[in-house]
Formats: sequence, C-alpha cells, structure tokens
Amino acid sequence: MRLTDLCKQIEEKFKEKVQILVYIENDPAFKALLNKFLSQFNIRVIDIYPKEKIYEILEHEKFQLIIILSKEIKEGFSEFIFHIKTLVPESKILIILDLMILEYLYFSKIEFSDFFSWGVDDFIIKPFSLEEFKAKIFKLLKEYILFKEIKKLEREDPLTGVFNRRYFEEIIREEAYRAIRQKYPLIIFMIDIDNFKWYNNSYGRQKGDKVLKDLAEILQKSTRDKIDKVCRYDGDKFTIILPYINWRNSLIIVERIIRRWEEFNKDITLSIGISQILPEGSLEKSVISLIKRADEALYLAKKEEGNSYEVDKETLRLVSYL
Repeated sequence: MRLTDLCKQIEEKFKEKVQILVYIENDPAFKALLNKFLSQFNIRVIDIYPKEKIYEILEHEKFQLIIILSKEIKEGFSEFIFHIKTLVPESKILIILDLMILEYLYFSKIEFSDFFSWGVDDFIIKPFSLEEFKAKIFKLLKEYILFKEIKKLEREDPLTGVFNRRYFEEIIREEAYRAIRQKYPLIIFMIDIDNFKWYNNSYGRQKGDKVLKDLAEILQKSTRDKIDKVCRYDGDKFTIILPYINWRNSLIIVERIIRRWEEFNKDITLSIGISQILPEGSLEKSVISLIKRADEALYLAKKEEGNSYEVDKETLRLVSYL
C-alpha cells in the first residue's frame, strides 16, 4: 500500500482529512522541504511557531501526526511532549534529532528509550533520506489507524454500531462536569422497547436483533449529529445524552423519535424517561441522580400505553435552571 492510499483510507474510514502539524525551530529551508514533500501525498501540512501556539491549535484541530524538531531537549522537553500527548492522546509524535545533539544526549545519560516513556512514538536522526522519512510517516499513520480501531471496539456496541454502556459511563461524567461548570442544560433519555423479551422469544433472536439495529438507526437519525450521543445501555435499553438543550425543547426530539418509530414499526412500542441534570453537591451524586431519575420516569412511562414518555418530577419543577 502506498502512502497516498493510506491517507485515503483514513479519510474514508474515519471521515478525517489527514493533517500533520510541523514544529521546526530555526530552519526555514528544512521546514519548506518537508512541507513540499508531504503535500504531494494529499496531506495537509500546518507549521506553527512558537511552542505555545501548539497547545492552542491542538484544542481546535485534529492532527494524526505531529513532527517536532526542537533545540529544547535540554530544557523541559519531556514536559513539552507530555503536555501534547495529554491534549491529543490519539496523535502520533515523531521527533527529529539533529546529529549534533547526540553527544549531548550521551553525556546527559538520556537514552532513546526515554523518548518513548515521555510519549514520543518514533524518532529519526537528521540527516536522513526522504524515503526513510516517508517510511516513518507510513508506519505512524498505520499505528494511528490501529489505535482508532481499538478505541472504536472499546466504545462501540458491535450489534447496533452506537456507543456502548462503558462509553456512556465515561462520557456522562465529562458531559455533566462541563454542563454544571459552564451552566448549560444537559438531558438524558432512557429508552426501552416494550415487551422485547416476549418478542425475542416468539419471533427469534434474529428478528430481535433487527429491531435493536433499526431502533439504533432511528435514534441516530432523530438526534443532532456530533452533539448528541446514542448509547446501548443494556439489552433492549438505550440512552441518549443531549447537551445544550433543556427538557422542554428536548420534547421535540422525543416526539420525533416516537413518530418515526410508529411509522417504521407498527408491532413494537417504546417507553422513554427524561431527566435534566441538577447540581447535587458533587459530580458523582449529580450523575447518579440524573440516571436514577430518568429510570424512574421510564418506569412511569411503561405504565401508560405504548410509545409514551415521561419527564421526571424534579425536572418538571425546573423553570429557568441553566
């Protein structure tokens, strides 16, 4: 496989434009050479200086690879790398070492293995051939793909393709923390398929799996792309995390889900519980309360006719919170 094909694979598989961030000190000619070389493979190259601007751009843009040629290995280089890796753990880091710095590393008792412990993914010693450099880029982008695929397996439900419960339990705390800190509303829906166990036993697991996949697709199409997060919570239960929307406005989304499901499947109904986050003294208490109240509302919805929803009583009391 060629480097151009690998970049195309990343774009198709992850819907990401391949970008490389280049940080090179005091060597404009070398920087121009690398930029020209990488651009021929349909890679977008962004060079940045000074060091402080790296942190700023990494908060807003995604880079598969970061290339660093720095004279700062003597002073705080490990902290510099650690900070970058903390901001963007998915990005691969390639450092370029000047031949002249090797003597300093030797007398400072810095080993190449130390770079990996700091968070560097690979290094190359200057001078080098462009073919050697290309091979390093290819290797690191392959590792990037593998990392993304592993992360996807860890957080995705294999049957429906939505997020799994493990991811929900991780991300709900992050979302809750931001919502409370920045004072914006956060809603969750708890969605359950009515009498699913009976349906599964009566019509077989294959038909039951299709119902789960169909529902997951409708939930994704009914919510806001890249804002709301649809998760398979447990068995036939799904949950949706909806930031930046209060419970009253979220009813539009609930009704859209129910309407689309009624049009799609006449035999099976849904029950939905809704709750909005409240500050409960600690983040953990707030999250536990949010989930518990959505579950209680779901239980009430199940007592009604199918395709019903309920808002929990604490959420109903909210007028203008957040």
